[in-house]
Amino acid sequence: MKTIVVPPLLCSPLAYVPILDTLWSRGQVTVADTRHDDTIAGMAARILFENEGSFALRGTSMGGCVALEVMRQAPDRVQALALVSTSARADSDEQKTARSRQSTLVEEGQFDALIDAAFPGVVAAENESDDELLARWRAMTRPVGPEAFLRQQRAVVGRADLRSTLASITCPTGIIHGTGDRLIPFDAAEESVALLPSARFTAIEGAGHLLFFEQAETARNAIGAWLDDAA
Repeated sequence: MKTIVVPPLLCSPLAYVPILDTLWSRGQVTVADTRHDDTIAGMAARILFENEGSFALRGTSMGGCVALEVMRQAPDRVQALALVSTSARADSDEQKTARSRQSTLVEEGQFDALIDAAFPGVVAAENESDDELLARWRAMTRPVGPEAFLRQQRAVVGRADLRSTLASITCPTGIIHGTGDRLIPFDAAEESVALLPSARFTAIEGAGHLLFFEQAETARNAIGAWLDDAA
């Protein structure tokens, strides 16, 4: 079975290093390219255009929003769906304001400063001082570059609320979320589970938004269980 993974905002394929072997052990793995479109719908359409037939689909954070949009556009193409550290909600006004400040910083030439400033928000509070995690975060974000980041920001700010999509999903679905996620609160995952009660829900303790790196073994087990459901 082919699996397409969709990276988070500001992240290269390195975001999936901890679980890549688990995915690859079940078949072909493709990483979606989200650097070229400034709408979530455009990113989803690109995935559908560049990949033939059906596939398993998993997205993290912004990638989860893209995965839900793929489900909206072509539900018959998706054999299994995994939503990690994501929300089906649209941005709140407060979130839009915060993104505007981030975009202004990047437009002023402070892309590396943005990366470091964002780090505390993507890990659980107890991991803020983890230098190894910070190094991994820098490695996965710098290759994206400021121009692609700004396009992604526009896409996320302009995305639709896709909570209504959840009730129509019938393929095997996994929802995975860190209990210490401070970027997308845990209650966003709980809301998705309530709207899609058939989903396999995994809450990962001791992890924030960067759960694949914060709790790698638990994350691999969750992904493996989702792939077993899909098979």
